[in-house]
Amino acid sequence: MQILKQRPVCLALACCAGFALHAGAALSEPFVDLGLNSSRVGAKIANQQARITTNTTGLHLGVGVRRELPQGGNIGVRLELDDVGSNMLLAIRAFDYRFNLSQRLAINAFAGAARLDLATPAYGYYFGGGVQFKDLRPKWDLSIDVRYGDKIARDNLLPTDPQGGSPDNFYDLAGISAYLSWRF
Repeated sequence: MQILKQRPVCLALACCAGFALHAGAALSEPFVDLGLNSSRVGAKIANQQARITTNTTGLHLGVGVRRELPQGGNIGVRLELDDVGSNMLLAIRAFDYRFNLSQRLAINAFAGAARLDLATPAYGYYFGGGVQFKDLRPKWDLSIDVRYGDKIARDNLLPTDPQGGSPDNFYDLAGISAYLSWRF
């Protein structure tokens, strides 16, 4: 009986593999980012009424891949690592869209998820947009992005965590990143 249930799944996988092998090659452009970020983190701690706000600056690293669209834009995905107050922000731009205004200037918008590495990890939504100055030198671009992490939530699980009030701590992140991108 188990074999009968697996047969349609195997057939579907074989069909998908056949279609993938038959499809043409997709040209994509990988790139890496290196720069700086400045961030403001607002924390709403479980048992405290007041918000705690900190401002930080740190290193910005990214790696991604994008593909050209027929109407003059690009679509891609990117993984970012940022130093935010000695904590690592790991963000994935699951949707990273760039619209080319000219051969040298583009605007972008992105959305995805973020993980802020605290005593226990905090997870939330991540989105923003920016401007990119393309080909400052061959294969080198300069980008400036504004970004926002919305209600990045951390569960109070540790014995040292605040007791009472909400079972979660919430962090809102607002910031700007300036970085150079190298396409290869």
